[in-house]
Amino acid sequence: MNEVNIAKNICALRKAKGVTQEQLAQAINVSAQAVSKWETEASQPDVQTLPLIAEYFNVSIDYLYYGKSMAYDDIFEKNFEKVASHPQMSKESYEEAFAVFASAHHGISHGNIRGKTFTSKGIRHISDQNGVSVLCGDGYGAILTRDFFENLSEKTVAFSVPFLKTLADETCLKIVMVILSMSEISYYELQERLAIDEAELNRGLDILIQNKFVFATVSKHKSLGTTYTLYDMYHSGLCILLATLEVTRKGLDGIACCMGYGDYPINI
Repeated sequence: MNEVNIAKNICALRKAKGVTQEQLAQAINVSAQAVSKWETEASQPDVQTLPLIAEYFNVSIDYLYYGKSMAYDDIFEKNFEKVASHPQMSKESYEEAFAVFASAHHGISHGNIRGKTFTSKGIRHISDQNGVSVLCGDGYGAILTRDFFENLSEKTVAFSVPFLKTLADETCLKIVMVILSMSEISYYELQERLAIDEAELNRGLDILIQNKFVFATVSKHKSLGTTYTLYDMYHSGLCILLATLEVTRKGLDGIACCMGYGDYPINI
């Protein structure tokens, strides 16, 4: 069994970092006496203080206990804990997850963009025979392996053609973009946001409803009348597609490519 020695490990980390007990105490908002007691084994940090100490020394909590990280999946556990430390599905949890993704993107290129801000507004593109990774500081990231491209087929074409034809209609695309930004929207709000005449709006809605992109619901609030929402089966795909197109548009002036463009055959 591995020996637990928090006192020894905290003392060694503090000395390696070149800080006094007082400086450590101030950094994690405890008394210098508390730090002294930890290092002399008179007491131990409580469960709320351990993460603060680990973060200060940039080590895992395992390291504080054993002098090494014990979990073989430590990197995954640390990333999970980091993201899950925020409220479920909060803005902060998404931002934290994006920072984790950015680290993975940098890691694929073996750190050749290490030290640059993860959330740089520029587009960072990595592509070689193994896959592609794109990172944009506006909050977009994607990693795809080569296998993903090799598995595209006639089924992809059969699904994509009517899907893309619908979105190729300018009014339909504008309606989808507005609904995505609002989640659910009334007819009058759509008309106001799009500034198009009633006949054109009705035409676009008819196409989207017929192709099962959008469904209409009579709102419980009479003042709203009919409201429009995207079908769940398309919602995520539309979000990702439009985000990808926006990143591509921004990258037309030149994508910062780390490793050269790859060749991705499609089996059709």
